[in-house]
Amino acid sequence: MRNNCFISGIRFNDFMFTEPTRLADWTPPKFAGIFVILAGDPNWAPKSFQPLCFGEFGNNSQQPILQSDCGWSMNIPGAHSLHVAVLPMPYSTTTQRWAVRNELVSAYNPVCQTNAASGSGDLSHRVEELERKNHEQTAQVLMLLSNMNRLFTPQPVPPHRPIGFLSEPSASSKLEQS
Repeated sequence: MRNNCFISGIRFNDFMFTEPTRLADWTPPKFAGIFVILAGDPNWAPKSFQPLCFGEFGNNSQQPILQSDCGWSMNIPGAHSLHVAVLPMPYSTTTQRWAVRNELVSAYNPVCQTNAASGSGDLSHRVEELERKNHEQTAQVLMLLSNMNRLFTPQPVPPHRPIGFLSEPSASSKLEQS
């Protein structure tokens, strides 16, 4: 017998979010994860929801939307027509959730969110990444220079035999030299 189990929800990249619920009725779960604020849009398929903003929240956060860069969504007049879906990540770290959120923001370019507005923690993460790459490249350049230095070091030269015709010294001259 074949298991025809279909998980209900909405997929973004390889991440399966919960079924969208109205933002006005939503209460944050007691676990960590990623949320997406959605607006109805018939041009999107297979579900007609366009992502407006991705955000992350930690365990027992009271107002994850207000604490993120998606807080604007609670104050707009049409907020009652917005929806939210959640990607549960219960045993994740903040860094792991930021990485997923940034991947989704890069992939979908949400209307109300840009990569530049993803937070100061993101900026410090990018600076650290650039510093790490700089250290790696510096080490590689130094290794190349040391290998090139070996090409220019003097090589030992074996003694050469004399060139030309030399007469054999006579036996008497050998005795005289000794």
